[in-house]
Amino acid sequence: MSHELSIFGKLKNAMITSCDDVLYFSDNETQLLDAEYLLTVNSAKSIRELNRHFGTPYNIFLENDTKKFATSCTPLLGRENADNFLGYRHVIRNSNNTLRSGKIDIAVYTNKNGDDIPICAIEVKGFNPNKSLIIADLERNSEYFRLTSRTGASILPFAFFISLHSYKGVWNDKKEKSNILKLENRYKKYINDSENLKNLHQSVEAFTIRRGVIPDANDPYIQEHGLRGDEDYQFVGVVITTKQPQACQSIATQQKCADV
Repeated sequence: MSHELSIFGKLKNAMITSCDDVLYFSDNETQLLDAEYLLTVNSAKSIRELNRHFGTPYNIFLENDTKKFATSCTPLLGRENADNFLGYRHVIRNSNNTLRSGKIDIAVYTNKNGDDIPICAIEVKGFNPNKSLIIADLERNSEYFRLTSRTGASILPFAFFISLHSYKGVWNDKKEKSNILKLENRYKKYINDSENLKNLHQSVEAFTIRRGVIPDANDPYIQEHGLRGDEDYQFVGVVITTKQPQACQSIATQQKCADV
């Protein structure tokens, strides 16, 4: 199984686990996850389950510096033309950073000959993030693929953005599916409205994490006490995978990228 597919599955598991954690903490099935860091930590721990040994194959960092990650996205060593008997000389990469410098929620590397090779950056948002926060994270993820240095272009294979969304009034399967489709289309519009985002392959997948159970109208308890208020909710997770166009491979089909 590929790095991308393995980590993608672990992120989905982490979203489910995080919503379950909040239920156990609050005893309220519809309670939203207010602590975004819970989802971040659960995501890192879920990815860690892929390691066969300590740090193998993944080194996982929380709140990783964008300059460190961006710099590692280009090859450590390269060659450039030189006036010597070889015709070239070895060079080392220069530093890079993103326009919005700071901390990446989760950065995943693998180690090769003592050098940290980036696998992916993961940006995490809790429930119902606003448009500006979503676009800011997607824009920064997109920057890593455009980086260059004297040793070559970016070698980053993919990046992820994950978020959670909540809905009420979900009384049937049709409404559940409609919410998922509308949410995917909303993210696709964000991507299509940005030159930086639409020039990369962006795969958008939304899925139901948990949904209320519609009670039996003939249930004596319901007839006596009425509804409890947790029958019509829906929690939805979103995963956006960003890749170079030539590296395109959809998670959903494992054959082609989702067109956005």
